[in-house]
Amino acid sequence: MTVQKYTFRVQRNRRNSDGSVESRWQEFGVEMEENATVLSALEEIKGHQDGSLTFRQSCRSAICGSCAMRISGRTRLACKTHIGKVARNGVVEVAPQANQPVLKDMAIDIGPFYRHVRAITPWLQEGTEAQQQVDRSSYDQVNHVTQCIMCGCCYSDCTMAEVNPKFLGPAALAKAFRFVSDPREGKKSERLQQLSESHGFWSCTRCTMCVDVCPKHVSPMEAIVKLRTRAVQKGFNGSVAARHALAFHEDIQKDGSLNEFTLMVRSVGLVGTLQESGAALHLLKKGKIPSPFPHRVQGVEQLRTIYQALERNPINVETRAKEVVPE
Repeated sequence: MTVQKYTFRVQRNRRNSDGSVESRWQEFGVEMEENATVLSALEEIKGHQDGSLTFRQSCRSAICGSCAMRISGRTRLACKTHIGKVARNGVVEVAPQANQPVLKDMAIDIGPFYRHVRAITPWLQEGTEAQQQVDRSSYDQVNHVTQCIMCGCCYSDCTMAEVNPKFLGPAALAKAFRFVSDPREGKKSERLQQLSESHGFWSCTRCTMCVDVCPKHVSPMEAIVKLRTRAVQKGFNGSVAARHALAFHEDIQKDGSLNEFTLMVRSVGLVGTLQESGAALHLLKKGKIPSPFPHRVQGVEQLRTIYQALERNPINVETRAKEVVPE
């Protein structure tokens, strides 16, 4: 590999005594191979150009999650990201994680992130729902989400966390799923009920950003969807979001398309709908009120057949694989 010149455009941040943060951009020139990591370049800058540059690092092996930061518009692990793959016209832009308080330069306050994790009670609890006998194949779901290294990449790029700091976030919800799916957990229903409430899994907008940026391929959104499935199966469907999802399910099964005219009433109720009468009148003036007579799509009978087949043979949301016994 040949050495190339790159410009690192780094966001420098300084927290003042009053809590405000001053930000500015500073450029550094480095000569690195394109397969060198961003972390190596930052170390080069700190060691030979500006020793005050602040960032976190530890394992250098994409295991600890310490070096997560915004690199060229996405949150990534600096130790895993190759310069050549993120440089744009020879420029690499580096900034701290979003949705979390900045302490200095790329160092953030991870306290809020871990408070969300603690809020889901991240340990097994005794209770009546714990299974007494557990086979080896029961841990497929648990093992998948335990790959999470708590780096915060998903939380940094989460569009819901950006507008609602109270949202538990993808990492915390993925960890919550780890306990809900663990056969040794004794309070699965209690967990699902709590997670069904405000700022829980129904707040996720399914933007898939957490799936895109997760360096360990945990797919937090998949865990969130499975939490929703389990909650509905347990009967925790009294929230607006749950009723909204069930209305979708009913309409698609019946007509193959969404009945938007009645969707709001079925989601927020009559009182909630009346409270939005002003917005409804505005839409009416603009000719954007949907028809009360939904369109039935062609071939809806085939769609119903699929629903009926799934009702006769429901998908096991535990998705336990067949036990493999070594010879």
